[in-house]
Amino acid sequence: MRYTLYKNEDYKTGQWMGGTTTELAIFPKTSKYLDRDFVWRLSSATIETDESDFSRLPDYDRVLMVLEGEVVLSYENQHVARLKELEQDRFDGQWKTRSFGKIKDFNLMVRKGSEGYLDVIVPERDAKNFTSTEETHKSIKTHAIYCRDGYAVVGAGANSHMLSAGNLLVLEYEEGEEPAYTIMGEGHLIRAQIFYDDMSGEVAPEIIPSEKTTFDDFKQCIFLANVQFRWAEHMVKKLKTVWFDEALSSAIEKLEKCYATTIAFLIGAVAIGAFTANSGAPDSMIVLSILIWLVFDCLIVSPLIYLPFMPKPIRKHIKDIDKLTPYEQRKRDEQLGRNPGLEKLMKKYEKSGKNLGN
Repeated sequence: MRYTLYKNEDYKTGQWMGGTTTELAIFPKTSKYLDRDFVWRLSSATIETDESDFSRLPDYDRVLMVLEGEVVLSYENQHVARLKELEQDRFDGQWKTRSFGKIKDFNLMVRKGSEGYLDVIVPERDAKNFTSTEETHKSIKTHAIYCRDGYAVVGAGANSHMLSAGNLLVLEYEEGEEPAYTIMGEGHLIRAQIFYDDMSGEVAPEIIPSEKTTFDDFKQCIFLANVQFRWAEHMVKKLKTVWFDEALSSAIEKLEKCYATTIAFLIGAVAIGAFTANSGAPDSMIVLSILIWLVFDCLIVSPLIYLPFMPKPIRKHIKDIDKLTPYEQRKRDEQLGRNPGLEKLMKKYEKSGKNLGN
C-alpha cells in the first residue's frame, strides 16, 4: 500500500466559467486535466453564478457531492436532481449538464470502464475499521479520504495520518491487496472508492527506462538528423510507417528550434569554401569540397549533435504505427491534426491562466 497526504499548498486552483476549481489529486500524477489523459481525478469547485454549464467529458463518468449550499442539476433529456449539503448524484460526463444555485462541491471523475463511489464518514472518538463497501472485479483499488471539517486520524498499515480540514489522504493498494484502515476523530469526511484496471496504454505514455548510449543510438541519429526537412514524410518511405513518441518528438523540436545542425553545416561550408578558394583551387574543387563536407555533416556532424539530446534507447522511441497503444494513437492523431502556424498565432494572443474545469 502506498499513501500520499495532500495539503492546501499541494493543490492547483484555477478559474472556470462558473467560479473556481481546485484539483486535489489526479492519477496518473503526470496527467493533465486539459489533456483528458487521466484515469481518475478528485477536485473541489465553487459555483459562483446562479446558472452555469459544466464541461462535457465524454470519456468519463462523474459523481458530484455538495459540500456547502444547495443546487439543482439538470441533465438535458435525462433527468433532474436537487441536492442539499452532503448529498450526491452520479452522471455521465457526456451529458449536457446545467446547474442552478451557488455551492461548493466535491467531484470525482473516473474514466469509463472504471468505477468510482463517494460516501460520507462521520468519525467517532473511538477508532473504527473500514474497508471497501462496494464489490468490484477491478484489479486496482484506491481509497481517498477528504476532510471537509473537523479532524481525523487515519491508521493505515504501520502509519497514522492526521487530517485537518481541507486535507486529502490517498491510499493506493497493490493489485490483489484489500483496503483496510481505521478512522477516528470528529467532523465530516468524504471518502472516494475508486476501482480500475491497468489503463497505462490508454491514458499515459509508455515508460521507457533510460539506458547508456550505444552505437545503435548513433545510427538512429543519422536517420533522425536527415529527415528534419519540409516534405520529408512524402519522400522518406520509413516515415510513413513509424511515429516518434512524445519524448523523442519533444527532444527533436527543442534541438531544431535552436538551428544547431544548420549553423554547424553553414560554418563548416563557409570555412571549407574559403580555405579552398584562398588556396587557389578551381571552382570545381570548391564545389567538390563543399559536397564532401555535406556528406560528412549528414553522416557524422549532425548525428553527433543529435546524440546527447535524444532519449535512449532511441530505437524504442520510434514506434511502428500498426502497434501503437490507444494513447499513442490518440497523440499521433492530434499531431496530424495540428496547424503549427495557427498555434503560433494563437499562442501570441493567448490570455494568461488556465481553465481547470468543473
